[in-house]
Amino acid sequence: MMKKLYRSRKDSKIAGVCGGIAEYFSIDPTIIRLLAVITIFFGGGGIVSYLIAWLIIPLEPLEEESSNFGRKTGGAQQGKSETTIDAEIIEDSPSHEEKE
Repeated sequence: MMKKLYRSRKDSKIAGVCGGIAEYFSIDPTIIRLLAVITIFFGGGGIVSYLIAWLIIPLEPLEEESSNFGRKTGGAQQGKSETTIDAEIIEDSPSHEEKE
């Protein structure tokens, strides 16, 4: 399976671009951020590159979306989770109707 480049949701300082690049290459995000700052101060192309990457690289999908990716679910239920609550009502005292 091919790895995809996303902007990071977990390791984001501004837009997640550096965190996403670091996750893609499996390196420390601080190194990518340091390189980005150096290119911004020495050449100015770093700002333009960062803004273009911010626009082009998609945001990392949520865990729920990525786990459901590729699975078909019922039309009305797609993207919805289901919660079930079991409850039992216990009365300690007789009800109001029994007192009368």
